[in-house]
Amino acid sequence: VLKGDLQSNSVPFLVSELPDFQEQEPNNSTATAQKITLPIMIDGRIDEPGDLDVFRFQGGPGEVVVAEVWARRLGSPLDSFLKLTDAAGKVLAFNDDQEDRGQGLMTHHADSKIQTTLPKEGTYYLHIGDARRHGSLAHAYRLRISQPRPDFELRITPCSINAQPGTTDAFEQNRKL
Repeated sequence: VLKGDLQSNSVPFLVSELPDFQEQEPNNSTATAQKITLPIMIDGRIDEPGDLDVFRFQGGPGEVVVAEVWARRLGSPLDSFLKLTDAAGKVLAFNDDQEDRGQGLMTHHADSKIQTTLPKEGTYYLHIGDARRHGSLAHAYRLRISQPRPDFELRITPCSINAQPGTTDAFEQNRKL
């Protein structure tokens, strides 16, 4: 942001149309897990080394659930992991680092994302923590839990096309399926 000769720092933020929810301690285990209703956007923090946040929700057979952490991409030092378990503690999905081609060199893919189909009607638990077991007031995150959403991102290499107004230029389409 510029004003005259002064410039301020930019602060990244993730805007969402989902209902916002604040994580509250204690929620470090399945016994103290916070009850949530999907879809939801959770604002939370891994407060101290070894802290774990656990959320409980109801799901049905064939329901597809996506959980995605936004932390490092927003300037947080959190190196998140996500683990989804059923009521018996069986791990259904786990992710430490989700590849984000747009942010990889800046974040070393430190944000996590899982997508899974729930096997049956029941209670499910989503666990989030720091992979390095760090934590502090700075280890904040936004966690989206919802059904899959359509997404599209266009990247052009080189990152700019130099063409004169009124002319055309060619570039190659690079697909990775």
